[in-house]
Amino acid sequence: MRYTLTFLLLSCYTYVFSCYNEFYALDAKGRFHQVEVGAIRFQTNFDLRRVENQLAKLGKKLQSKADFKVLSDYGLYLVRGGKVKEALILFEALAKAYPNEYSIISNLGTTYELSGNNVKALEYIRKGLKLNPDSHDGSEWIHVKLLLAKIALEKDPHYFEKNTILKLTPKQEASEAIRKQLFTQLRERFPFCKGPDPVMADLLIDLGDCYTASISFEHANGLYQIAKLYYQSERTDIEEKIKQVRKLRSKYAHLQPEPHQVMDGSDVGKITGVPYESYLKNPNADNYLVNWSKIETDPKKLLAFIHLKLVEEPVQSEQIKPAPKKPETKKVIQPTKTSNSPVLWMGLVIVVFILSIFTYFKARKRK
Repeated sequence: MRYTLTFLLLSCYTYVFSCYNEFYALDAKGRFHQVEVGAIRFQTNFDLRRVENQLAKLGKKLQSKADFKVLSDYGLYLVRGGKVKEALILFEALAKAYPNEYSIISNLGTTYELSGNNVKALEYIRKGLKLNPDSHDGSEWIHVKLLLAKIALEKDPHYFEKNTILKLTPKQEASEAIRKQLFTQLRERFPFCKGPDPVMADLLIDLGDCYTASISFEHANGLYQIAKLYYQSERTDIEEKIKQVRKLRSKYAHLQPEPHQVMDGSDVGKITGVPYESYLKNPNADNYLVNWSKIETDPKKLLAFIHLKLVEEPVQSEQIKPAPKKPETKKVIQPTKTSNSPVLWMGLVIVVFILSIFTYFKARKRK
């Protein structure tokens, strides 16, 4: 999907240093910061040529060496190429065989999420967080919170009308560590998540708030625009945040960096606007498609390379429900004419015999 810039840009004039690859930027308190040009960049897709090449290379390695780590990487590239179902089968088998390998557990959790099973995703992302709390710059706590929000959203479509995912405090918004962690999570999720997406929009607004508080309200403006236009956020406070950026721009228009803040030989200037689309990059702009006929995607064959078998799927309770048990009752056996007929006839014969004897002796007595 292409985006026109005409109505999206809010005063897109930028001043770049002639000798250095940095901008001067202002935060909400009017403090200057240096921001690397292009530091904020989100990929809207995967480079499918690279995906195809990596799968070919990893496939050759698997044929020559039974290495579960190579197969895990293979599964990751299958996901990036769109083969989520096949990758899920691989990661389930790998997780069963290697339950304490962080990368496998984390990949399984993310693949469950991409498959739409947020409950199982949360289970494995939490397990991965325990195995390696420092992974992804220590940002996996954000992954846990967004999965909790996605589960809540499944139950309540209006969840984001009254809630945000992270509920950041002003102190957290000003934290450089949290800003970097949030950016890490968004950058990794971006190629998987197409708009509209209220979860991504909510996180981008939080990241914008972090940029406003800690480094650059102009960059924050670009992040708000992505949330609004790319992920089609319905949050009512976005426009107010964009207006606040304009106010800050006017408020600090007269400021210039102090001499000691300027590198020798550089031109002085500060950001006065950042095009929202400058943050987005599509590495597959020509819509290249992977030639899957040359790539092995059969999970059974792939697992065989490392001597593993498919994990048998457990019976889902919602698919097959046992019939409800009926209360036990004592059976009353009703006699039938057929089953008691010999006894009945024998009784009648005896009665007739006795009556005959009685009649015989009574007749003799009369004589």
